[in-house]
Amino acid sequence: MSYMTGMKTLALSLLASLFVASPALASVSEARSLLDEGRYAEARVAALEERSVESLNLAAEIMGAEIMLMTAEDAKDMAKDGMKLASEALERDPSNTEARFLYALHTGFRTRASSPLGIVMGGWIGKTKDAIESFAAAAPGDPRADALRGAWHLGIVRAAGDGKFDASLSEGMARYDAAVAAMPDDVTVLSNYAFSLIVMDDPALLPRAKELMEELRGVEATDAFERETKARMMALLAVVDQPEELRSQAKALLNTQEE
Repeated sequence: MSYMTGMKTLALSLLASLFVASPALASVSEARSLLDEGRYAEARVAALEERSVESLNLAAEIMGAEIMLMTAEDAKDMAKDGMKLASEALERDPSNTEARFLYALHTGFRTRASSPLGIVMGGWIGKTKDAIESFAAAAPGDPRADALRGAWHLGIVRAAGDGKFDASLSEGMARYDAAVAAMPDDVTVLSNYAFSLIVMDDPALLPRAKELMEELRGVEATDAFERETKARMMALLAVVDQPEELRSQAKALLNTQEE
């Protein structure tokens, strides 16, 4: 084989390789498609076939969707797994802000799924706040930090009362309002904010919750997770003016999340 012929063969081989997905890209692409279809368990398996930073993040994202939809068999264990995956991604790439976001998200889930005694003894309120602020520092200007802060404040206020552990209803709403202003079409943020207000069981907060759900009504859901999330919130919107029914439906969802 001549030098030129050899170089041509090598060039063609390299060109062909550009059009063949690597196993990592293939598994991530497959996992993303399965996630979009709502096939969460299969998506998790596909994502973890290749433990790249991207696939680790995707697996943690899938687990987050399962926890939020209350389909996880054990929310606490899944949150622990989500934290481990995000930590592994950060070990490989300390500058990866998505992994830092997912670590904060799952730390919050881990806290929410724990008993009051476990939360206090384990220092999970502080650990969650630290994880959120770590993400905020790594990703300045990312509105998801405000959504996480809002969730932290409102979650503590509901469980322990306004002013406890430096959490505040007004600060939680202000943080969530900032996130909504920056991401007005985000199904997850609108839904979580509205639901957080509903489960406070305070009639004074229902007008804002109703506004958020009305905004959500006009947002197009883009995948199975968003469609299911939006459908649940639309069911609550349908009974928002019926306090007892609203309380019953919200409590059913809340009990499923925290059982």
